Amino acid sequence: MGGINCYVRRNRRLQQVIDTIHFRQLELGDRDKLEQMETGIQDDYVIRIFDRLIEHKEHMIYGLFAGDQLVSVGGYTIFAEQYAMLGRLRTDIRYRGEGSATKLLKHVLQEIKKLDGINWVGGNTQRHNYSGMNVLNKLGLPELIDLHASTVVDVEKLDTETGPLWNEISNVDEKMSWLETLTQDPNTIFPYEAYYPFPVSPTLFKKENVKNWLLFKNTTEDRFLIVKEDQKKYKYAQTIYLWDDLWEQPGLLKTISHAKHQLAQQTAEDMYIRFDLTEKQRAMVPDEDAFNFQDPWVLHGKWLTR
Repeated sequence: MGGINCYVRRNRRLQQVIDTIHFRQLELGDRDKLEQMETGIQDDYVIRIFDRLIEHKEHMIYGLFAGDQLVSVGGYTIFAEQYAMLGRLRTDIRYRGEGSATKLLKHVLQEIKKLDGINWVGGNTQRHNYSGMNVLNKLGLPELIDLHASTVVDVEKLDTETGPLWNEISNVDEKMSWLETLTQDPNTIFPYEAYYPFPVSPTLFKKENVKNWLLFKNTTEDRFLIVKEDQKKYKYAQTIYLWDDLWEQPGLLKTISHAKHQLAQQTAEDMYIRFDLTEKQRAMVPDEDAFNFQDPWVLHGKWLTR
């Protein structure tokens, strides 16, 4: 009888949720409702940056409500004028298993499609986050690539390399010429920011941003490296190298270490070297102890206009 009663109560509550469900964009006054959600997340960064998410126009965050109860939260951020990345998805534990997250992101996706100039939509979630990946699959956003977020924890292992430093390119027009070669392959995934990779397009390479990126070419001029400042929780020297021979290029690791010190001097702050490694790059790491690896992040997404 206890099991039957539990089943009845659950279905009664589910019907109440269905009867009162509605969506709306969150406002500053919704902070209390967000804090009252039981998500199981300790020190939730969405709460910490909530004001910024509300006030900055490139972010948008929505809620699914059952009456006055905030059940699910999710939204998107716009990058490089045309990419919408879904994220910040969490659901109150008491309402999980009822499809709330999928319903909310379907609503968010419809809102994105109303925006002018947004040509791509996607999401990035860790491989073990099965519920998040399931939601993205239900939205019709296919898996594109696995990337291993990797931070160097023993930089001295890079400084021991004997190859020559690569040649730095200072002229912004020459930098742009090198970056334009990437757009010839529409399947290239470019780690635009930490945790935010996108299929490559010219909008990722604005001159005002590129001028601050460090760009180096090898002696045979068939490979190049980008190192740029980034910050999420920590400050990073975000390192971008798009070929699988990362560990075989003479002088490349030494150049990365040199670029990191160059950025640190400019900002007067120390930082971590960070990579987004492909499966092949991750499998060929020469010294596991030099790095801290996260579970792979899986990029989902599609072009809306192709």
